[in-house]
Amino acid sequence: MTLHKKPSQTKTVNMFAIMTKAVVLSFLAFLFLIHRLAFALDIILFPRLKKVSIDKPLFIVGLPRSGTTTAHRFMASHTELFTSMPLWELLFAPALCQKYLIWGLYRVDNAVGGLFFKVIKWIQMRLGTGLANIHPIDLTKPEEDYLGLLPFDGCFLRFLMFPFSKSTWDLGDFSSMTETRRKKLLTAYRGLVQRHLIFRGEDKRLLSKNPSFTTWVSDLAKTFPDAEFIGMHRDLEQTVPSQLSSIHSGLKIFGYSAKDPHIVKRFVMLLKLYQSRIKVDASNLGSRMLILDFRELVGTPDKAIEVLYGHFELPQRNNLDTIRLTDLMVETKAYKSKHFYKLQDFGLKSQDLIPSNTPPKLKNSSA
Repeated sequence: MTLHKKPSQTKTVNMFAIMTKAVVLSFLAFLFLIHRLAFALDIILFPRLKKVSIDKPLFIVGLPRSGTTTAHRFMASHTELFTSMPLWELLFAPALCQKYLIWGLYRVDNAVGGLFFKVIKWIQMRLGTGLANIHPIDLTKPEEDYLGLLPFDGCFLRFLMFPFSKSTWDLGDFSSMTETRRKKLLTAYRGLVQRHLIFRGEDKRLLSKNPSFTTWVSDLAKTFPDAEFIGMHRDLEQTVPSQLSSIHSGLKIFGYSAKDPHIVKRFVMLLKLYQSRIKVDASNLGSRMLILDFRELVGTPDKAIEVLYGHFELPQRNNLDTIRLTDLMVETKAYKSKHFYKLQDFGLKSQDLIPSNTPPKLKNSSA
């Protein structure tokens, strides 16, 4: 016998989701307005901003849940060479004037005992507990820098609130956008990177990790002619259910489900597209892009890193950065995920994930 929710229960759930979305959108609109004003203020306060060069950025792309975060952590531990945008910068200080302001407030707080920072850490710990086994959250750690494109409506994370919108899935397939829209987002992204480099050190190389940038690779390669790319690979049978499982809680907040057939279908199409694009881009870019398998990265991380450093001719690490990397490798080998999922949970079978001979294209859906 199938049990059904009472109409009042369903209405309560829907009303909660609607109210949550309204509150979140109102807060984000206010926050993004502040960010856009701060971006404009940067141009006045820092006239040399547009002249900042971005030399040999390294982009980690590929299928989500394929080890992109692990690869990013390994490479980011080379602090003498690389710099990545931490979460606090991306969410609260994408503009350069905001970075200096928050950094100044942090130093003042630290001088008087660091109470405010301790409160922030406590809140972060409470909010991030449920995500620890899926994607750990830390305001001070490097994060996917496409979050900095939120004020420009250029972040695919919007699918949590608008999973049935055409424009959402356009963000999933960058090539489906108009050339004008792509140029605007690339210009905005370049500005984010330039601001970050001024703040962190113009002698550093940007290290960026974004699975959503997998369909951006050809455009990024043109925008940054000396850019290099690591393309992470993992079988679709592991990545698809893992990705759907990881976004289920986020979708649920806004009244959706990762088990919705429409959402499942779109993500299957999207990840198939990612898989095919990686192969095409690797062929087109030659030595500028290296494909790395998930099993190699987590099984023999020392050899994987050796291959990466050899391929891209990266300099050796200093002693402190070497210790950081060694500790991360030990942690990775000892890690056992508590994140469980299977294809059947989302109404999928193995044959649903067999790649076609022709690269898939995302079909537009109504907004």
